[in-house]
Amino acid sequence: MDSREKLQLARNIIIRDYNVFIREIVLEKDRPVLKAIFHTEIVLYIRYNDYNEYTYCVIFSPNPDDLMRFDNYDNVWDVPTRPHHFHIRGMESVIESPMIGIPNKHIPNLFKSIFKYLKN
Repeated sequence: MDSREKLQLARNIIIRDYNVFIREIVLEKDRPVLKAIFHTEIVLYIRYNDYNEYTYCVIFSPNPDDLMRFDNYDNVWDVPTRPHHFHIRGMESVIESPMIGIPNKHIPNLFKSIFKYLKN
């Protein structure tokens, strides 16, 4: 599955299962990026490329570092799931990640993580 197909699958899952939380969803035509804006103004960016790299970035507010990100773009973090890692909200530390860039498996987990942070 190429990056565009992964993005379309992620978009379809979000529309099907989480549409009630989403105000706007944009799948860019010229970049491999999906942007979803929640009714609460949280912004979710999902990016895949054709090298099996991915990023799930959730921006909670315009405050510096008020975001969390799952990705495998860099291989510098000393975690058991390397290169897959999770920048926890506040960006103060990096921990192991359950994600490996599979949309149908990870979009539900991503939303669970978002909702968990909203409860805290």
